[in-house]
Amino acid sequence: MSGKIQDDNDASLMLAAEDFPESEFGKYHAFSSYDDVIIRKLSAHGPVLIRGGRGSGKSALLIESHRRMVSEGIVFSIYVSLRYLPLLQSDGEEYISHFCEILSKSIIEEINRQKLSVEFPISKDQSTLHFSLSKLYKDIGRRIVILFDDAAHIGREKPLEVFFDLFRTLSSSAISCKASIYPGVTKFGIRFDVFNDSTVVDISRFSMQGGGSYFLDVIKTRYPQLVDRDAFSDSLTPEQFASLLGRAVVGNMRAFILACNRFEVRRERLGIPMINACLLNMATDHYWPLMEEVAPKLGVYEPLIDPATTLFEAIVDHVCRPLRGGGRTVAQDRIIIHRNLVSTYSKIFEILEYLGFLSKIEASRGMKSGGRGAVYALNLCSLLEQVPTKRLTIEMIDDWINAKPDLSEIHSSGSTFSGVVVPKLSEDNNLGILEKDVEVLAKSKAYPYGLTPDKISRLKAAGIHTVQDLANTSDATLMNIEMIGEATVKRMRDVTLQAIWM
Repeated sequence: MSGKIQDDNDASLMLAAEDFPESEFGKYHAFSSYDDVIIRKLSAHGPVLIRGGRGSGKSALLIESHRRMVSEGIVFSIYVSLRYLPLLQSDGEEYISHFCEILSKSIIEEINRQKLSVEFPISKDQSTLHFSLSKLYKDIGRRIVILFDDAAHIGREKPLEVFFDLFRTLSSSAISCKASIYPGVTKFGIRFDVFNDSTVVDISRFSMQGGGSYFLDVIKTRYPQLVDRDAFSDSLTPEQFASLLGRAVVGNMRAFILACNRFEVRRERLGIPMINACLLNMATDHYWPLMEEVAPKLGVYEPLIDPATTLFEAIVDHVCRPLRGGGRTVAQDRIIIHRNLVSTYSKIFEILEYLGFLSKIEASRGMKSGGRGAVYALNLCSLLEQVPTKRLTIEMIDDWINAKPDLSEIHSSGSTFSGVVVPKLSEDNNLGILEKDVEVLAKSKAYPYGLTPDKISRLKAAGIHTVQDLANTSDATLMNIEMIGEATVKRMRDVTLQAIWM
């Protein structure tokens, strides 16, 4: 889980786990027994892929695993962030060269951090790197664990084949590779069998709803004032509050923290109307801005944002239709979609799942209308937004937390998705965000810790006009700009990385 920190500009920043300073990470992150199971897998022998959507906690688990391994001193752990622009713009041998250099430098930094008396060269090819790692294993007498963060980018799939080939060849009894990926990664390459060459761990907290204490434990750690029974109205308990928010965001940790932040400052007891307002605001301020933010990061898939919006709106309209006709009083929050439709719109479903609009909870289930389909849970924020009354009731809370309503169905012969038009995709897979004016990085709903107008004008005066210009400008050059110091450069780096990566 992530929290808030303050910078010199007194802006409340919502940071991804990898953006936290090392000294602050432990202060703003806590891990449950559920997380501990995943962390142990990341520390154990063998290659592991942890899979989850945006903000699901992949980076936090990798970083915490690294911290624990370093503290125990039994294995030699290296955490490597692959959020490096040249990796997105290269393929084949060029990608391998960048990759080997990044990993080599990360290993050298960790050796120096742990004050080990060993040498490690900077390698730019796969064979040299593999030889150096084997020698390092013998020199230090410890198993090596390499944690790759942000290895996958939904807008650039081709380099993934090269990465997974490296991932496979580097893995051995002495070297354990781990990596984070998103739902829908399919281009693993011809030599990498995802299930035979690795253990895949899905970060899905949705299954913990209805009796699970995960989200309540998070609130106890991060927001202790929100577990006091006296802080709630008579109609709501802290347990219901935690379970409802966790269910509302289909288990996505970043969205969960954003929702909880809305209740930190309040003057009255927390009741259903306040949660009602929170969920509706999350639909407006969080979910829909995600579409705007992510669109230019999708490369060849950028034209799918409009169809994704149309398809999701069609799903929500489908489950809310019985309410408008008086056939139901509570909207169905889970839906079975025929496998033919899921296959037809596969990349669109991947984008929606990655962004947390919905979450796949079953790959296949029999349908009353015939055939089989995947079961998806919808985020309750967007669902409540389309409920005719837009009012949350205690009946809704009880049914949604305990998964009481029957599942809705969309069968293959229906017309629900008739308005979804999938455009032909071009072969140009450049990321549109790189050519955007730096003004796109201004503080907004999409970029809550974005840049101020003053900083943007200073960048342009220095000849930095696009996001790619800023990404390629060195820290030293930025520091030479008047009124831009170390804290501002850190903010610029953070928002640029958020803009390019998912």
